[in-house]
Amino acid sequence: MNPRAYQVPAKWLAAVALIFLVGYLGIWQWTICRVEVPPGSSLLLRYKGPWPFGNMEQVPEGTLVQIDSGGRPLKVGVLESMPGPGRHFYSPLEYEQKLVPDLIIPPGKLGVVLAKFGKPLPAGTYLTDALGYRGIRRRVLTPGRYRMNEYAYDVKLIAVDECVEPNTRVKRREGDPTLIPPGYVGVVTNKIADPRIKQAQGIQKEVLQPGIYFLNPVEKRIDIISVGYAETSLTVEAADSTTEIATPNVVDRRGKLAIKEQLYALGKGIEFPSNDGFLIHLDFTAIWGITPEQAPEVVRQFGMHGDVEQKVILPQIGSICRLHGSKRGAVDLLVGDTREAFQNETSGELERVLASKGISLLFGLTRHIYVPAQVREPIQRAKIADELTRTRDQEQLTAKTEADLTEAKAKVMLEERRTMALTTKLVAEVEAEGEKQAKEIEATTEKLIAETDAKTAGFAAQTTTTLGQAAARSVELVREAEADRFRQYVKALGSPDAYNRYVFAEGLSDNLRLGVFYAGPGTFWTDLKGFEQTLLGKLASESSPQKTPDRPKISPMTGPSR
Repeated sequence: MNPRAYQVPAKWLAAVALIFLVGYLGIWQWTICRVEVPPGSSLLLRYKGPWPFGNMEQVPEGTLVQIDSGGRPLKVGVLESMPGPGRHFYSPLEYEQKLVPDLIIPPGKLGVVLAKFGKPLPAGTYLTDALGYRGIRRRVLTPGRYRMNEYAYDVKLIAVDECVEPNTRVKRREGDPTLIPPGYVGVVTNKIADPRIKQAQGIQKEVLQPGIYFLNPVEKRIDIISVGYAETSLTVEAADSTTEIATPNVVDRRGKLAIKEQLYALGKGIEFPSNDGFLIHLDFTAIWGITPEQAPEVVRQFGMHGDVEQKVILPQIGSICRLHGSKRGAVDLLVGDTREAFQNETSGELERVLASKGISLLFGLTRHIYVPAQVREPIQRAKIADELTRTRDQEQLTAKTEADLTEAKAKVMLEERRTMALTTKLVAEVEAEGEKQAKEIEATTEKLIAETDAKTAGFAAQTTTTLGQAAARSVELVREAEADRFRQYVKALGSPDAYNRYVFAEGLSDNLRLGVFYAGPGTFWTDLKGFEQTLLGKLASESSPQKTPDRPKISPMTGPSR
């Protein structure tokens, strides 16, 4: 086959490929279909259907289009998913595109979400807990960045404490997320029941502790109540003027029977008449408080914390003090045990009444009772006179005590001196007795030493005598032994001459050499004179069967040694 027949189709294929690369990929996809989504934005898409051919079902009203695993829409309509920042490729013939900035909820704000698509809510409800329903979402959006489909949702930004009642809202800085500060609790009122956590509509028993909460103001209302103890005081204030009242037996420096009575401002403190017709004023302080467990009931009955003081604390203090004070006379409220009884009665009654209303009372204190001067002056003078009498009695007692103290000091000094003299005497006696005993001991010791020396000398003399006698006896025995030995030698040898020859023979050296020489006629026998006896004695001693006793050493010059 001709090779040129293949060249023409190859050129056409190359041309088609070039057109595809340049036209479709380069111009259509990269230029026309390319969408760049910048950071902080997302892409809202509406699918118009396949182009140029094909037909697809429209999404039902009130719903959004879902996509398959390959990212293709399943129906015609607005897509629920929104691609984020990056590069995307969508055909303008199939998709309508819109860049939507992300929703930013700043600190101190939260977002209430309204779903515009989904199934209608059940009758009697206006909050939705799950997806797929239209209406207000129960869960709110906290501060942050969100990718929201504006076609499907509306978001309303409100302050974090929008759900807090304005009359209980505490001051906070702009952007501060703290909803309930320390020292406070939040009493929750549900505007609608919450079946998820089994909460009914109305005020809840469980309170919110201090902390950060992001609550839906459409769902809940919060009353922030201060817990702990607070102080409420009713204090009398003096007016600027005084008045003079004529009083028997009370004379001023001008000679008039009158005293000055202080006037008090109206509406300050507690005012009531005593049972004997005198107008009484008093100051009262109550330390009361609300615990977290009592807060829901207090809100249910009285509202905010300030209303409790105005509606309960102040009226009850005035009512109880007036009721119990008007039963007593002016004097009873000023002195004696009756004033303490009045204090105990008012405090106990106030505690009982507040407890029945769910409020705790730490204590109630009647601080001052202002009695008219015409009642107060005589009592004060009597009290002053009693105090003066007690002062005089105390001064006398003090003087007597000082005298007793001086006398006691003198007795102590006398006793101290007597004790010192007695101590000195006892010390001297003890020293003399000690010295006497020391001398006696010393004399006894010297006597014992002399006796011991005498005994020692006697023992030494006796020892010397004994040793001398022993030495003499020893010498005597040695001499007797030696004499007996010599006697035994002589007896054994037979005669004294034999013993002498024996001694002589024993005295000869072992290395002695004896030689006989001829010296001429008659000389030999002359030189050997006495040798025969000596030789015979030695032979006789060697032939004796008894053991020869030790012999004394013989000196060649001096004879036997002793």
